[in-house]
Amino acid sequence: MGNISMLMVLVCIVNVVYVTNASSCKSNGPHSPAINPGGTRAILTLNNFGRGGDGGGPSECDGRFHPLPERVVALSTGWFSNGARCGRMIRIKAANGRSSLAKVVDECDSVNACEPCKTNVVDASQTVWNDLGLNTRDGQVPVTWTMP
Repeated sequence: MGNISMLMVLVCIVNVVYVTNASSCKSNGPHSPAINPGGTRAILTLNNFGRGGDGGGPSECDGRFHPLPERVVALSTGWFSNGARCGRMIRIKAANGRSSLAKVVDECDSVNACEPCKTNVVDASQTVWNDLGLNTRDGQVPVTWTMP
């Protein structure tokens, strides 16, 4: 009888912690800045889209993992536009003048994640960072992107 009581108390504690953590998650909103055909300003972040990488599960667009050296990106929720940009290529340009062409394969969720992306993120593979001549240790770098 004592074991059952302890189990019920444990279940209640776990439930309270789960509900508390879930309710503390906040959204950055579904709207990204307007796309500028001449170049949309964004923050470049690093993501590992391969199996076991920090991107989590397979990509939203095709249900696949995208290991290096693929040039792939995830866009913030608003720019991802319910998958409307899946498979499209975008050109990312750094302040140093270098650019890279990458395929949109995923969403960087700015609405439903407990650690949501900002609404102006292009989350890119390391190959894109290398193309741009950027140091991944910088973490976040301002860039512009266009759809060629």
